[in-house]
Amino acid sequence: MATISAAVKEIIEKRGLKEADIIGIVDGCGDDKIFNKEKGLYIAKKEIGDATVYAVFDEAGDVKSAYSHKMKILDIVLPGEEDSGWVYVKNGQPLKNGHTNLTYLGATRSGPSLTEPVSGNSWFEEYLAVGALTTAEGLFQQKRA
Repeated sequence: MATISAAVKEIIEKRGLKEADIIGIVDGCGDDKIFNKEKGLYIAKKEIGDATVYAVFDEAGDVKSAYSHKMKILDIVLPGEEDSGWVYVKNGQPLKNGHTNLTYLGATRSGPSLTEPVSGNSWFEEYLAVGALTTAEGLFQQKRA
């Protein structure tokens, strides 16, 4: 069962995420998650409404962070060759530092991501989701207004 500290609850709240959603992601992901042995962390994701929500947690199920982005993940553009240190638990394949197409408000762009070409899945790390992707979403919204 996932647990969330008071400090992480504060981060989740500031980011407009729901604690119940984060717990649901951790408790319901099964082996559909990525793992970084060096960091001792997992990342699982789920599309909730118009957002992709991520939970970062350890082997005990303690949530370390959570974040989201509204850009819809499309397809891998460049699988990459450099190992990222992450492994897709579902099939044991190493993730590469690659690029993935995303779309938001009718605009499609490529962005750096963790890619697993065998399954075709991509993940975006926290620094990208709360930084570059959030900035891009804001720019697309301004352009549309």
